[in-house]
Amino acid sequence: MQEKEGWYVVPKNVHEMTIYANTKNVDTVLFWLAPTGTETWSERQLIGYDQDGSDGFSLKWEFGNQVLLNHILVQALGSDFYTMDDETINVITQEE
Repeated sequence: MQEKEGWYVVPKNVHEMTIYANTKNVDTVLFWLAPTGTETWSERQLIGYDQDGSDGFSLKWEFGNQVLLNHILVQALGSDFYTMDDETINVITQEE
């Protein structure tokens, strides 16, 4: 994917992506999809999680024909389920 002005541009013919979390000493990584805009955290959707870090934490996300203009929040949790770290990825479907 190409990055443009802080957004990862997803080509229209792409219908899945793999998101990798480079993290250590965590038990679970959650992957959330949230719409753009202010105060949208309550509208987020859990799109997946990974609890097996033996091969690294990642998610293969099949989003089909969905047009993207979203934030993906990658949330790393410790054994006490408190957030250890998080990172936001901005994704947008390529315009014609």
